Amino acid sequence: MTTIRPRITVNLEPVTALQLKRISELTGNSQSSMISEVLEQAAPVFERLIVVLEAAEKAKAQVKEQSIERLSDAQARIEAQLGLVLDDFDRATAPLLVEVEKVRRRRRTGAQAGARTAAAATPPTPISNRGVRYDPKATKDIAQSPSRVRPKALKVGSKSRGGE
Repeated sequence: MTTIRPRITVNLEPVTALQLKRISELTGNSQSSMISEVLEQAAPVFERLIVVLEAAEKAKAQVKEQSIERLSDAQARIEAQLGLVLDDFDRATAPLLVEVEKVRRRRRTGAQAGARTAAAATPPTPISNRGVRYDPKATKDIAQSPSRVRPKALKVGSKSRGGE
């Protein structure tokens, strides 16, 4: 059988369920009708609670909007102050930048230009993990002097496979 009144399921604590069952037995009313009567009597309280909660939601939205506006204003003021600081910094460093640009734009003399192109033609020697660098002069000197070259020492008592 269908009903026009909505149904809900309520979970109760065991103690509350026992109390409700006992009252139902003593009064002869069903548990659902007793709960329905209690909730109907609390309807004015529910109405007031709804009004308060709706007002709280509205206030919450207004506070959020006001906070956003205030934060945007604060950000604009900070950015304006930062802009003033950057302007002061630019004014203070302008003479230094002018001098740097003058030094950068100077023409190189012939000797300097030749030295720069020669240095640019030979790539720098990479540094090894041990700090040893390739030095063509030292390598050439070592290769030409036979006294520094020592023959390899022969191994004494070396093992050989398969024979003696």
